[in-house]
Amino acid sequence: MDLAQDLGAIDHVKNGHTTSFAIQLPEKANEFFQLDVQSCKQGLFKWEIIYNAYGDLWGIIGMFVARLGFTINDSGLHVRVAEIESTHPRDCLLQLTYRPREIMGFLGLDIDCYDLGFETLDEVYIWATASRFFRRDCFEKSKKKELVGKKAQRPMIENFIMEWLPKHLSIGVVEEDRQSQRERLIKEAVETFGKRTEYQQMVVNHKQRLMKDEMWRKIVKVLPLEGKDLGEAIKALKALLRWEDGRPVLCVEGIPDTRLPALDDDIVDSVVLPWVVTHWQDALNRKKA
Repeated sequence: MDLAQDLGAIDHVKNGHTTSFAIQLPEKANEFFQLDVQSCKQGLFKWEIIYNAYGDLWGIIGMFVARLGFTINDSGLHVRVAEIESTHPRDCLLQLTYRPREIMGFLGLDIDCYDLGFETLDEVYIWATASRFFRRDCFEKSKKKELVGKKAQRPMIENFIMEWLPKHLSIGVVEEDRQSQRERLIKEAVETFGKRTEYQQMVVNHKQRLMKDEMWRKIVKVLPLEGKDLGEAIKALKALLRWEDGRPVLCVEGIPDTRLPALDDDIVDSVVLPWVVTHWQDALNRKKA
């Protein structure tokens, strides 16, 4: 890449958004230093500076907010939609904000204290655990090895869990059960950041997705085919099957149309499946034509 040449790097390795360059020290033939260059997503520069500051500070914060239905990553603060998370975890994130002060403010972290900076690791831990999200039962003994294992080669996180927390037993004792706190904080979050409509729409879309998935599972079962033939028939039906005036029809491929909506089980069983049994061959022939 051009940057490697401009830096005079003898080698470079890319890992996600970070590229590490090996650059020779002046007048030192066998000594090098590593320069990491991280590319930021548009508009996220300020947040990524904070997200990557103070070692694994935000990794620690991310671990305890995760237990309450939230995710922190290089794109900002997100809530996980519970209805989606159990079946499609990759699609469950709803971004709340990427603005650093909004993130800290909502988590109950002292913004002025952060602006002053930290001189010791102890100060970093005290600041993070002052969050209203922090509860020590997220790091209970039975989960310590699991949590540390997920953050392999992260000595700051291991130190926090295995050494610092056991010395501060009064921090993070919360009487409210975790599920109640999770539900309360998620409700507060979607209201605070004006995301209620978007949250509700994600739930609706997910329910429709599940209904459609179930419909296609039923269609697969009623077709008298197996293997490659079954795959071709399903491909043809997905390309050509439409819903018009309350009934399934075959359309000309490529024409804008109304694909099968999410239908109730009763309609699928009484209308769609009998139609598919009768017309799947027509769909296959039209697809091959």
